[in-house]
Amino acid sequence: MRTSPRPPVTPGRTAPSPNPSRSSQAPACSGPSASSLPHRTLPVRRRALAILSTVLLGATACAGPQPDPSASSAPEPTGPVPGVARNAPLHAVDPGLVVAARDIPETYPGSAPRDGDPTARVTLGRTSPGDEDYRHGSVGLSLESTDLADPRLEEDNHDLVSILQSLHEPTLRFGGNSTDRRFFFTSTDEPIPTEWPLAKGEKITKVTPTDLERVAALARRTGTSVILSANLARYDPDRAADLAAHARAAFGDRLVGLMIGNEPNGFHRGSDDPLNVKGPEWNRTVYARQLTAYARAVHRKVPHLRIVAPGAYSDPWWEVAAGAPGTAPFALALHQYPLSECGTRWTRQKPTVTNAVAPQTRERVDALVSRARSAADEHRVPLWITETSLSSCPGGNQITETLAAAVYHADYSMRVQALAAERVTAHSSLGPCHGGPPMSPLCSDGTVGSPGERFGLRANGLALALIASIPQGTMTPARAGSEDLTAFAVSHPDGSTSLVLSDFRDPATAGPRTTTVRTPAAVQRVTQSQLRGGSWRATAPAGDAADPHGASGSPSAQGTGAPAPDDAAASYPADPRVHLSVENALRPADDDAVSVDGYGLPITPPADRPEVAGVRSGATSFAVSLPPGTTTVLTIETKHATARPSATASPSGDGTPAPKATSGTPRATTRSGGQ
Repeated sequence: MRTSPRPPVTPGRTAPSPNPSRSSQAPACSGPSASSLPHRTLPVRRRALAILSTVLLGATACAGPQPDPSASSAPEPTGPVPGVARNAPLHAVDPGLVVAARDIPETYPGSAPRDGDPTARVTLGRTSPGDEDYRHGSVGLSLESTDLADPRLEEDNHDLVSILQSLHEPTLRFGGNSTDRRFFFTSTDEPIPTEWPLAKGEKITKVTPTDLERVAALARRTGTSVILSANLARYDPDRAADLAAHARAAFGDRLVGLMIGNEPNGFHRGSDDPLNVKGPEWNRTVYARQLTAYARAVHRKVPHLRIVAPGAYSDPWWEVAAGAPGTAPFALALHQYPLSECGTRWTRQKPTVTNAVAPQTRERVDALVSRARSAADEHRVPLWITETSLSSCPGGNQITETLAAAVYHADYSMRVQALAAERVTAHSSLGPCHGGPPMSPLCSDGTVGSPGERFGLRANGLALALIASIPQGTMTPARAGSEDLTAFAVSHPDGSTSLVLSDFRDPATAGPRTTTVRTPAAVQRVTQSQLRGGSWRATAPAGDAADPHGASGSPSAQGTGAPAPDDAAASYPADPRVHLSVENALRPADDDAVSVDGYGLPITPPADRPEVAGVRSGATSFAVSLPPGTTTVLTIETKHATARPSATASPSGDGTPAPKATSGTPRATTRSGGQ
């Protein structure tokens, strides 16, 4: 716990940084002094780690022969965090050190209730044996099957490693429309087929065991579980079995399932639909027979590999897939895109901000997921949501890249787990920030024709990372007394509770609201982290990943026009391969941009978050002021808590308007992977 009070700091702005020349000096041989250590208010666990890193740095400097002072090359100074090299990627640095360098306040600014503000109530219940598990790492990403051949998916891509680690051992699913239309796996270097029908501009992508091994190395480094997909439209059970065998050899137990096809209910959509891969003879009976043949072929080579199907949004197809013989072990896969009316029908399902934050949209989510859960329960199989986003409409619209989509995604990720979905992967793309699918949580630099290797997170990606920071536990009853405020709670083994509150009021018209939280046990302290932005159409500065470095070679800012923490970073060039660096992590976002606590990655670990103002130790309720258009994660520590919550938990092992498209070049959709 922090022991020295400091004046509050407005979120998104850092306090004055230490003297940069002092932070880059080597420690004296007599040992580290207090002035050379990272921020004095680090919690004990973080402070010990920071001291250790500084001691090791000093030992390295003092051990062995001293360098010749006449040598022409000066030692490489550290970056803005003592003991950490310049341009260090986030995945290589303890997040607590980065947060300490941000100099976050003791008390969360704006959390104190104000007289005269509107009020709301949230009531927490007690856990019971029937409550659902909350699986740390169950939130993940979905990519196209053809992305397996993308050389950027490898363990030395610093930004991708940082992103996957920010999701804390996530699920990475490969599937999408490319699976049955452009994905060709071969282990014998066969030529790419020439007889497959393709839409204009499309091409078939060949994937080999070498590709699987490369992606597997990334999965091992980041603790990621993987779901692959087999091409069902080009009927070939033996090829699917070969894919499964090579995938098991590459991924080992990190391969948690093989999907058979993608959305078979859409294989035939009518005679003129360009997405057709089957003729009018295609139906559920044929599908069930082929699913069984695939499963049996796969299990002959890889016994007990979980079969995942149908990846559909239609009840009858769930029943057929779950009831197909020979598929056990099996997981029922649901796909959901609530606002995918891209034409003029069904006004409430059009991708607008109004619909994104409307309670009716959340009600439709509940209805569909509940039906899928009932089907899964009937067949005694787990429910996985292997593809989802707020909309699948191509191109930019009111909700793409926005705060509205981010708050929706945060709420959705909790909502579906409360409804028993064990895994949920948001459909994504490796495409560029400018021109690629704008609903993707992540995006790269470069262009559509030549994407780069630097990656950033959009607003919905920050939302996923915030939710993924919640440690494992048990979903606990939580009731909000307003339809524009949602509440989901997770109880942890240490006695603490994470409470996720999403406020769906319009940031442009509403003001802060005092929310009183009633708890079943006496409260000791409450900490806070918050996703917010200036308006529903505010965006996160992910596009900075795509912007070239300035003429001086200094790193691009985490927020447009935001000042650097000090002048030292401008004196050396940024690493052209890394966007998610420590230097960029210390640059606050613009006041109106989407951020978590005023920054991007890393998310502040639960143990290091500022406290909610005015919480009385021993009381069974507390009040917090919540701005509109936010998702807030409160960590509630009780009087009987055994320990403070940590940054991570043990994995379960199973878990402004968007810019217009360039004239004549339609923006891609995440469902096509931008291909």
